[in-house]
Amino acid sequence: MGTPWQKMLCISLCLVAFSPPAFSAPTTPPDEPTPAKKQAADKTSPAVESEAGPTFPNPVASDGSKSKVLPKAQPLESDESKGPSAQDESAQDESAQDESKPTDQPVIEPVTELQTPNFDEHVPLINDDILLAPDPYLPTCKSGGRCKKQCKQCRQCTCSRCSCDHDTYLLVDFLFFKRNNATNGAVVAETTSVNPVPKLTTRSTNPGTAPGIRLFGGRLRKNGVGWEFGYTGVFGMFGERTARGSGDLRVPGALGPAVSWTNLDSVRSTYTSSLNMCEVNIFTSRATIKSDPDSRFPWRRIHDPLGANVTSEYEFQCLGGFRWAGFNDVANLHVDASQPTNNDGTYSITTNSQMLGPQIGFKTKRRWSNWSIQGWTKATLAGTFLNADSAPIETLAGGIPYRSQISARDVGVGFIGDMNYSLVRRLNDNWSLRAGYNLIWISGVALAPNQFDFTNTTTSGTTLANTGNVFLHGANLGFEAQW
Repeated sequence: MGTPWQKMLCISLCLVAFSPPAFSAPTTPPDEPTPAKKQAADKTSPAVESEAGPTFPNPVASDGSKSKVLPKAQPLESDESKGPSAQDESAQDESAQDESKPTDQPVIEPVTELQTPNFDEHVPLINDDILLAPDPYLPTCKSGGRCKKQCKQCRQCTCSRCSCDHDTYLLVDFLFFKRNNATNGAVVAETTSVNPVPKLTTRSTNPGTAPGIRLFGGRLRKNGVGWEFGYTGVFGMFGERTARGSGDLRVPGALGPAVSWTNLDSVRSTYTSSLNMCEVNIFTSRATIKSDPDSRFPWRRIHDPLGANVTSEYEFQCLGGFRWAGFNDVANLHVDASQPTNNDGTYSITTNSQMLGPQIGFKTKRRWSNWSIQGWTKATLAGTFLNADSAPIETLAGGIPYRSQISARDVGVGFIGDMNYSLVRRLNDNWSLRAGYNLIWISGVALAPNQFDFTNTTTSGTTLANTGNVFLHGANLGFEAQW
């Protein structure tokens, strides 16, 4: 039927109408059906060869993952011109069409294994420019390991050495104090001239340096609360002064002529006093590692003499308690009379001031490697119980007392201020040497020289002067034990 050319034209038109397109389809937009659904609707499958990899829904095509297009189709030839190879290619195309037909099973594309990226050992994993949050503070033992119990005072591990390690201490200081003589300055010896010239006053006797001792012991618990007891004693504060003449000295006032103490060769004044104090305190302690030089509190801005890189510990304690103080004072006036013979005598007065009251204060400690600076400041507002006893005035000539023993009592209010700062050198874990300076001020006491009464009345010696004050200062040298 027809010519061969007509047969070839019909066959070509049939192949063009029913064969799949030779070029790949454009990329499907996101809102279009997936390629699998589109293939099921069109009953066709594009001849596209994809790269191996996982299949994702609605993938976005990139330049590196574009489909590879098959080579351009060659012109069709007649059946007679086809050789065995052409027939084989036609059979392969028919098998490909059969495989591309949609089925009820989902299309699964091959998935290759994910390759592990290779890291360079010389490239740091963390960049230095990245800001990392600091780890929370966790105290550890000095010997290593996990801290099982933390000190509530300084937040350090209780198994490591901190300012709270030694919770019990004993302090022993040897004192070397000197006191002032703030008496009223009354005249106790003068000349017998028309215009008497004072030779001795109550301030003429200045006590010298006296020894003393201070004992303190206490305990600080891990919760930052502690207690302590202390004793301070200064003994033998003694001073004397003698005025000499050739029978031209006398005791002032009406007492001298009444006792015939008018033509005296010498008058000797002695002054002796002692101080005893006891206290019991409860305190709270807080320790800080590495003080802040820019702090608004002056006690935290202490210069670090060993350099900024040396770790220092600062401890501050607030205390409150009670203090008792007993101040004893003795003043004597020894008279040496040449005329009349054996008319020598003594005028002696003893006073005792008892003080008791509450006190407040604070203690500080700044510690470096083996050195530390320690000190305290305390203030006591106390009630005073004062007593003055005047011994009988007698002369060796008559043997009859001119004035019998007289006592006076009084109460009042006094004040005690106590300050100490010491430099401490640690010898080992338990023992330290101490050296420092002290200031103590006591007011509202009865001083014995202020009780001298040279009048000649029935009420002489019955009054008591209770406005005296004492100022003591001196050095301390001792040791401290901690365990």
